[in-house]
Amino acid sequence: MAEITPMMKQYFEIKEQYADTILLFRLGDFYEMFFDDAKLASRELELVLRGRDWGQEERAPMCGVPFHSADSYIARLVANGHKVAICEQIEDPALAKGLVQRDVVRVLTPGTVIESSMLEEGRNNYLACVYFNLDKAGVCFVDVSTGTLHLTQLAAPGLMMKIINELGHYRPSEIICNNDAALVKKIKEYMNTVKETVLETRTEEDFDYTSCSKTILAHFQAENLDKLGLESFAESVCSVGCALAYLREVQKSDLKNINRLDFYNDIQFMRLDVSARRNLELVETIRNREKKGSLLWVLDKTKTSMGKRLLRNWLEQPLLNLAKIIKRHNAVGELYANSVIRQDEMILLSSVHDVERLMARIVYGTANAKEIRALLTTIKVLPQIREPLERCKAVMLSDTYKDMDLLDDVEALIDNAIAEDPPFTVREGGMIKDGYNAELDSLRAISDDGKVIIASIQSKEQERIGIKKLKIGYNRVFGYYIEIPNSFKDSVPDEYIRKQTLVNCERYITQELKDLESKVLGAQERIVKLEYELFDDVRKQIAGQYNRIQKTAGALATLDTLCSLAQVAAANNYVCPDMSKGAEVEIKDGRHPVV
Repeated sequence: MAEITPMMKQYFEIKEQYADTILLFRLGDFYEMFFDDAKLASRELELVLRGRDWGQEERAPMCGVPFHSADSYIARLVANGHKVAICEQIEDPALAKGLVQRDVVRVLTPGTVIESSMLEEGRNNYLACVYFNLDKAGVCFVDVSTGTLHLTQLAAPGLMMKIINELGHYRPSEIICNNDAALVKKIKEYMNTVKETVLETRTEEDFDYTSCSKTILAHFQAENLDKLGLESFAESVCSVGCALAYLREVQKSDLKNINRLDFYNDIQFMRLDVSARRNLELVETIRNREKKGSLLWVLDKTKTSMGKRLLRNWLEQPLLNLAKIIKRHNAVGELYANSVIRQDEMILLSSVHDVERLMARIVYGTANAKEIRALLTTIKVLPQIREPLERCKAVMLSDTYKDMDLLDDVEALIDNAIAEDPPFTVREGGMIKDGYNAELDSLRAISDDGKVIIASIQSKEQERIGIKKLKIGYNRVFGYYIEIPNSFKDSVPDEYIRKQTLVNCERYITQELKDLESKVLGAQERIVKLEYELFDDVRKQIAGQYNRIQKTAGALATLDTLCSLAQVAAANNYVCPDMSKGAEVEIKDGRHPVV
């Protein structure tokens, strides 16, 4: 049997570790897929199926996508329920001795994506983890794109239905669970009604209590489970521990943005089963499963993605605590009464970006310079948003004022470092402002001077040898060269070294050009490398302020949601209900908000 090529050997070694994924294998400027992955991707992405020599008689089926436009292709695969492993070149091909080292840097699954192009802005994208054990279950929901983690412990009677009701509330796009036949069967029945969810069973080892406990304590840097309120909830420990381990496995990171655990119980929110949610048409209609025509459609006048998600959350988790209900009502009431503040705030909120998801990409090191500038746009409008809240009396609005950090230091960092109109890519330079780094400024001066010198050499040579059509060009193969039309070949000086013959011209090099090339190209390569290092440092500095920025994002989402409710109340002549602990509901001259 013929020898398999070294590159394909490397592919098989990596693919063996990610057998259940579509492996995107970086080759130069393309992500390539081979064999069954290629056949599947060619069908789903409508790509041409080609072949590649790999040392065997039959060519390997292959198809690929350009790396710079891969996101849209990956999004389609993930939306169809596939796992996609991204295998990158982890060393510079120019410096590699032999085969370039490659490794998987991230696995994308329906419940773990953080790219905005793959997410719906108005709803959370949850990964659910369910651990079922006889008469108890731990169920957690993690949105890695916002850092949100909700956890609950459920118990008999009606345990299986309680699990399904939780899944119906959070509507995860991916579920992982232990391999209990009854649980898997019930979840699959639920999935038949929602369509967009994928399911994976994990081994019992993945839910081992001891290892899950260690994972949780290490992640939240807690001394013991009691500090997190989990000491007596073994099933919940297994659930959240497995979820965190799975996320580390696919994200290849330490999940810094998941730093708070919301452990909730039955008495905090009104329990609504799947049937009640569907019939009440809280967030979508029964007939078309569309937002239009639902209660959310009526109430959603939010201006930010964060506000949209929070409003949806409030609707799907009605409060039971009377004091908290009245607190919300008072805040909405004040904004309802003060139309000037309400309208001004809504205008300002329109320029606020999705800070929660921006920060996730910053923390995971995938945000580009344009996204960093988008964060700056939001920070710059914070003083105007915050100022009117200082005069508000409602407790919830006062709390929002206190939680809103103006982030002056982060603003100064981005403003000083990041160019105003940076490119989308982070590996080709053009991101860092002049004046931010002395070494970068010096290298840019060398590069710019080189371009001026090239132009002067061209003019000098045109004059010296009397060929006006002489020009100096550049390509990656030969570097800088002098190009002379064939009609002037006889006038070429002896010191010109012929490098390439084309149909209509000859290309030459000179020692002067080679010396300049070394200086200019060396500076340009160092510029690109240094810019990325500086950008990555800025990104890490911003990530270090995660807690402050996320707290501010939460305040913006709350304000946006309250303004939306006040705006709808004002537009539709809604009145604030008088709430009590009694069981009576008295409605005078009421009307259905949707019908």
